[in-house]
Amino acid sequence: MKRQRGASKFEFAIVVTILGILAAALLARLNAIEADAERTEVDLTVRNIRVGIQLAIGEHIMRGEEERILEVAQASPIDFLGHRPRGFNAGARSPQASGEWAYDPILRELAYLPRLRGAFGGAEELRWRYVARQDSSGRTIGASLVGLN
Repeated sequence: MKRQRGASKFEFAIVVTILGILAAALLARLNAIEADAERTEVDLTVRNIRVGIQLAIGEHIMRGEEERILEVAQASPIDFLGHRPRGFNAGARSPQASGEWAYDPILRELAYLPRLRGAFGGAEELRWRYVARQDSSGRTIGASLVGLN
């Protein structure tokens, strides 16, 4: 009886099928990791802007310059980040491409167009409004970035 060398077509088909299933699982996991990374990047950018705003306000309070808090409330929130976020389009009032940030000074809104819409529950665009907080006498006492969606 003659022995067969190598794998049969059936064995080869089984190996290819197993490798296909493993590749599909790997791609699904990589997509999930990419979505997590984008959510984390956006969350950290917004969080760092908020911290920058708080630090600027706190600095004015510590120096006894409470009247200058209005300047913080009137500035662009991007100014308190320390650097422009990746994909920031300074010339646009609305993001034009996926992965792009933009700030509209008229509406006072920061916007981000997701690279992966599924990462944000299918949201087409993420928006935050930069608002001044005032006391009962109308004096500006703070500013905050408020999520709109």
